[in-house]
Amino acid sequence: MFSVIAALGLAVWLKCAYPEFSFVDLSIDKKQALARAEKYLNGKGVVCRGYLRSVIFLANDWADTYLQKTVGPENEEKFLREHGGELFFWRVRFFRQLQKEEYTLEISPKSGDVFFFEHRIDDIESRPDNGKENARAIAEDFLKTNCGLNPRDYDFNEEKAKKLDNRVDYSFSWEKKGVYLPWGQNEGGAKVIIGAVVSGDEVRSFYRNILDIPEKFYRYLDRQLAVGEYVFNFSYIMFIALVVMAIIHTITRLSGIVIATSRKWFIYLAFFLAAVNIAAAFNNLQAVFSNYSTSVSLSSYLGIYFLRSLMNVLFISVIFIIPGMAGESLHQDAPGLRQGNTFFYFIRSTFWGRGMAGNIALGYLIFLIMIGLQAGLFFIGQKYFGVWKQWLKLTQFSSAYIPFLSALAIGLTASFTEEIVFRLFGITWLRKYLRSTLIAVCVSAAIWGFGHTQYAIFPVWFRGIEVTLIGLFLGFIFIKYGLIPLIVAHYLFDVFWAAAAYILGKSPGYLFWGSLTLMLIPLGFAVIAYLLNRPEKAQEIRLALNANQRYNLTVLAVFISRKKEQGMELRQIEAELVGHGWDPGLVEIAMSQI
Repeated sequence: MFSVIAALGLAVWLKCAYPEFSFVDLSIDKKQALARAEKYLNGKGVVCRGYLRSVIFLANDWADTYLQKTVGPENEEKFLREHGGELFFWRVRFFRQLQKEEYTLEISPKSGDVFFFEHRIDDIESRPDNGKENARAIAEDFLKTNCGLNPRDYDFNEEKAKKLDNRVDYSFSWEKKGVYLPWGQNEGGAKVIIGAVVSGDEVRSFYRNILDIPEKFYRYLDRQLAVGEYVFNFSYIMFIALVVMAIIHTITRLSGIVIATSRKWFIYLAFFLAAVNIAAAFNNLQAVFSNYSTSVSLSSYLGIYFLRSLMNVLFISVIFIIPGMAGESLHQDAPGLRQGNTFFYFIRSTFWGRGMAGNIALGYLIFLIMIGLQAGLFFIGQKYFGVWKQWLKLTQFSSAYIPFLSALAIGLTASFTEEIVFRLFGITWLRKYLRSTLIAVCVSAAIWGFGHTQYAIFPVWFRGIEVTLIGLFLGFIFIKYGLIPLIVAHYLFDVFWAAAAYILGKSPGYLFWGSLTLMLIPLGFAVIAYLLNRPEKAQEIRLALNANQRYNLTVLAVFISRKKEQGMELRQIEAELVGHGWDPGLVEIAMSQI
């Protein structure tokens, strides 16, 4: 049944979502983009030696969003191709610390052409003032020669003059004829423009075929994003509340068998995730350099960045360990939940058996269902509810030194922390106190789902509903099949959206094979577990007891025997002991001895 539904999910994704990858073209990689930028600057007489460099990959998200809303997702690629627009680009920056002068270039990953350039200089730097008319002639001549400006295809759009202490900067722009995309009635529209900034005899900046988006659009987005941020903060409060409940439960059951047995494993796993995230922080230094303000020292800037990164890693570790131990404890005591598919079970048996291999295989099927479900929801949203999104937030890791390492860090961190907090602990804890599996799954899914509303998907309520529906599906999978398949599916889902452009678009071979390897890591684990086929006989809990727990077990056995002799039912005795704070696992062992 799962195989059939997974095949259907894949078919839906191929029909509804695959076309968005058709114009992802990364023919020019990071190294080539840097070489093109250096060649361009050398041609202008700039000596690049002595400059620090950053190369990052970006997408023009707001142009992407505006085009989806105005011309439609199906016509976006055609519009960009007809008007020479660039949705993706490499941004190459040459800078020195504590100096304002720097060079920024934006380069097409398809052709390698420079379509944006800026030479920043101090406001007090001197340039001769040749007058507005001469400056415009310089701009026109440059744009005709270097950017294909044809006066027959463009109308003059705007001119500005900015008078500084020792120079005047002149800005000129032209708009393409016949291109106007209205945002709404009397709310302005977008134009395709080309322009340049002239200081003295130098064209200090130019841009080619940029979509000039009206202010009303940005104001609308600001309102939408504010609503999304508000909903996200409410969801975040609920998330913190779950973590607090996990802390309270862990403290009250700190000496319990389940927590004592699983504690070391969760700590080791947290250290592993922390190491991966610290490596990812170093791996993303190019993006950090790109945002560096040269008004402060580079060492101070990097110190702040690494301090914040370390604090984030510590926070992730805490919210991972405590809900993990608390969730395992609650799950072990919960009636009606499958006991053989959480970490506690595999800690007591083995991770290298065919049961684990089956869980991983199920995770792949769940992943296919997830991408199909998401694609179907967006298809319905776009067709009937006017939903639009940033389709192309797909190559956000291209700037990293090792792109797949960043994707790996995101996949591992999100899958372990979110599935443990919202499914293992969240559903189990809510189920215990709300006394309803259905309500527990729905509440946990809503908290998780509306925690994603800060993403640029409009209207913002749709993102919350979309992720909540996926959360409902994952919640019922958790009840039926346990935690392991969900972690695998969630990992694959996040890594896929981080690396799909490398796999399905046009990209260098090392990006393709590196991304494919990330998707196959769980499968490799499953193959090894299947071949080793170690027996999954769980170690008896009593074998893991420490001296104090063994003593308490003896006391409990005597107490239960006496209560039973007095005519009390075993169920009543169990309820009384648990109600007085005795560890349910220890009580269960003692009762099994009677």
